[in-house]
Amino acid sequence: MRVGLFGGSFDPVHYGHLGLSQKALHHFNLDLIIWIPSAQAPHKDKVYASFTDRVNMLRLALQGKDQHEI
Repeated sequence: MRVGLFGGSFDPVHYGHLGLSQKALHHFNLDLIIWIPSAQAPHKDKVYASFTDRVNMLRLALQGKDQHEI
């Protein structure tokens, strides 16, 4: 099984993240992408949504996408 890891703060998750993950799936012939939300992005002074809210947003954004998990 070929697995990709996608980390970031995802504050918020957006179409750019989703598009990049789809391109990675196809370009690298991956079976699965695991999304890894970070508590704090090193290049940002603060996060706007709580970690729990960002994980919930990811769950909603990835609903129905079988090759993605958190």
